[in-house]
Amino acid sequence: MATREDGTHIKGTKKSLPDGWTTSGFRFAIVPTEEQATRLEQAFGCERKVYNEYIAGLYEYLEGIGFAGSFIRYQVPSYTTITAQYDYLDKSNDSFVYNDAKMRFQAATQKYNEEYAKSLCSIKSLYVKK
Repeated sequence: MATREDGTHIKGTKKSLPDGWTTSGFRFAIVPTEEQATRLEQAFGCERKVYNEYIAGLYEYLEGIGFAGSFIRYQVPSYTTITAQYDYLDKSNDSFVYNDAKMRFQAATQKYNEEYAKSLCSIKSLYVKK
C-alpha cells in the first residue's frame, strides 16, 4: 500500500510503491459552452430514452413468456429499430450515443445472469423433489 512520508496510508492505493516514490494526480474540469451543454444534455437524454426502451422491450418479452426468475435469454434489438420510432432520436446524435445504451443494457442483463440467475437456479434446485 502506498503511504505518505509520515507513514499514513494513501486512500485508494492497493499496491505498494518502491521506497521514495509518492503518488500524485491531476484534477481537470470541463466547462462547456452553452451550445455544447445543450448538445450534451440532448445526447444524454436520447441515450436514456433508448436505454429505457430496451428495458420496456425486455419487460414486454418477459411478461409474454411468463418469466418466473431464471436466466434471461433476450435478443437485444438494434438501436435503429428504436430510433426510427421517435423523431427526436435522429441522426444528429452520434451512433456512439445509442450504441453505448445498448452495451450498458447488455452488460446489465449479463450481470443479472451471472450474479442473480445462478443463485436463483441453485436455490430452486434445492426445492425440486427428486
